[in-house]
Parts: sequence; C-alpha cells; structure tokens
Amino acid sequence: MRRPESSPNLHISAPESPPAGSGSAINSALADLAHCHGLSSAFESASSLGSTLDDYEQVDVGDLDWSILKAQRQRLKAKLQQQFTPGKILLRDKITFMAGTVSAMISAYWLGFSPATFYRIYTVAAFVLLFTRWALYKSKRQHYYLFDFCYMANLLLLFHIWICPHSAFLHKVTFAYAAGPLAWSVVAFRNSLVFHSVDKITSLFLHWYPACVVWTERWHPDVHSRETTAKTPEALKKWHEASFLEIALLPMIPYLIWAVLYYIKIFMVSSEKIQKRGYETLFRYCTENRKSAVSKFVARYPTKYQPLAYMGLHLTLTAATFAVAKIWWNYYHAHTFFLVFVLSMSSWNGASFYFDVFAHRYLAQLGIPARTPKRMQESNGQSSPTRLQDSNGKEQ
Repeated sequence: MRRPESSPNLHISAPESPPAGSGSAINSALADLAHCHGLSSAFESASSLGSTLDDYEQVDVGDLDWSILKAQRQRLKAKLQQQFTPGKILLRDKITFMAGTVSAMISAYWLGFSPATFYRIYTVAAFVLLFTRWALYKSKRQHYYLFDFCYMANLLLLFHIWICPHSAFLHKVTFAYAAGPLAWSVVAFRNSLVFHSVDKITSLFLHWYPACVVWTERWHPDVHSRETTAKTPEALKKWHEASFLEIALLPMIPYLIWAVLYYIKIFMVSSEKIQKRGYETLFRYCTENRKSAVSKFVARYPTKYQPLAYMGLHLTLTAATFAVAKIWWNYYHAHTFFLVFVLSMSSWNGASFYFDVFAHRYLAQLGIPARTPKRMQESNGQSSPTRLQDSNGKEQ
C-alpha cells in the first residue's frame, strides 16, 4: 500500500456552543482526575526520562560496520529458523493450545465465582500478552499496530483500575470504550477463538476481556476498592448513574486526543519511515483489501486526503458504538446478551478457521501431505488420496 507523499494538517473545529450540561460534566470529570495520587511524581519521572533520552541522542557511537551487524543478524535468524522443525512446531502449538484452553476455563470460572475481582486476572494476562505481542510484532515489523486505539483503551482501563479506581469519569469512559468499539471489533475484525495461536488469542483478549471487566464494574463492583470511599449518597449516585452525555459524548475527549496524536505520528512524523521500511499499520491493513467497505470508502478521496477520510470514518464508527453502549449501561440483560453474542461470534470464527483453513494450511507448513480420509474418497468417487499442492501447482 503506497503512502501519501504529503498529508494535510489535521484541524478539528470546536462546536460554537457546548451541549447543555457539558460544562458541569467536564468540571466533574476534572475533579475526579484531580484525586488520582502520584500523578505529579509520574510527570516528574517522565520529564527526567526526556532529558535522559536527549543525552542519549548526543552520544557519539563512532563508525560502526553495519554490514557486519546485518550479517550477524541474518546468521542468527537462520539458526533460529533451523530450530523450528516440524516436531518442535507441533510441540509448541500443543503446549500453547493447552495453555489457552486452561486459561479460558480459569477465566470463565473466575468471572462466575468472583466477578468483582475479575480485573485482577485481566491485569496479569494483559502484562503477559501485551509484552509478548510487542516482542513478536517488533520482530515482524508490525509494531506500529501498537499505536492503535485498542491498546490505548486497554492502558487507560489499567490506569483506571490501579491508579484512579474511584474516578467516576474514567469509570464511564472506559465502559464506553470497552463495551463500544473494543467489543464490536471482535465482530468487525473477525477475532477468532483459536487456542493454539498466541497472536489470535491476544487479539481476542484485547477486545473481549476489557468488555468483561467493565461488565463486572457496572453490575458487580468491588465494594472494597470502589465504594468504601464514596461516603455520600451523591457520590454513590454519581458512580452508578450516567446520562447519554457522559457515555456517548464525554468519552470523545480522550478519544480525540488519541486521534490527533495518532494522526501526527503515523501520517506525518513517521510516514516516510513506514513507507521505506515497509512497516504494517492498521490503515494499510484496512485499505489494502480493495473489496472491503473501508477500502472502498477511503478510495473515493484523493491520495493525500485518504488518511483524513480514514480517521473520519474511524471517529464516526466509534461515536456510533458509544451511543449504543448507553443501552448496555442501562440494561443488565441486554449487556450480558451482547457479551455472549460477541463470544459466540469469536467461537464461530475460530471454528471456521480450524475446519476451513487450518487443516490444510498447517499440514502444508509442516511439509506433510494432506490425505483425504478413505470414507470421503469413496463418497466423492476418488480412487487415490488427495494431496496438497504448492504455489506452483506441484504435489507436496
């Protein structure tokens, strides 16, 4: 996918007059965030880190023979590839399948037995899977995916859980994110429940687990960490009630901050680097398939305006899911049914992958000829086993 040579500056105009009640809602949100502890020290640490990075950039590394480093890297890559024999790949995937199945059973039990503390298992899994995703995507030149909205939403949820657990503003914002665009992404991106694939399980985790966490926070809150400090009836009411403004509009504030920073990073600052080095991005993924609805919509615009068209479509769909999330906030049974529906779609996608794609592709990866069972041969009138063919049409 070719990147635009230049991208116009992103300009977002503020509305002439805020919606009714927005001033008090925003002031209330700021007041909630003001109670978060340790933020000032965090900002000081970030400032110190910035100065450290500036010093690092001034270090003179001298003349390095980059060709030697490249050759060593290629030799190391070749040795690693030699380690992945068919037997080792099978063992690795069996272990991954077992771990994925056990973790799913533990998560289901935990969600039913102690929903108020489900955020704890989510936190542990988030750190493990996000670190694994970063390492794998970095090696595959796909690490620019980590700038996408779903990662920001997961980090904000972790921030809310452990840094500002009493913030009603973050409680409602993270609910809108997780019950809105994150949950719907399982359907839109066909996330699959494929236990042997760390990549597919991680993608499903990023979108479905946060939806479970906010379900527990909404309907089964942890009274020990959430409500004991809410000493007044007004504070409890503020936690449990939400207007359409607070679910559908206020979450747009952090979203727009992310959108502006994302646009600057992906389409302006790092655009040339992404093009030259062939890095993968969600924009490229969504627009490469010319048959997809997103690609057809973006292709209507001139090349230099396509990033803006993509971000505009992203904003519109996100806002629509925020509005629908208000239904999940109001009705327990509707919210629960929605989660079951999302999980059912991921299970269907996983079944489709295993039976339609995986069987043939996996055997081809291991270099094993795929044979049709004898019963199927007889029913199809075949007299000899069917073998997979490679890209040149030759039997393997």
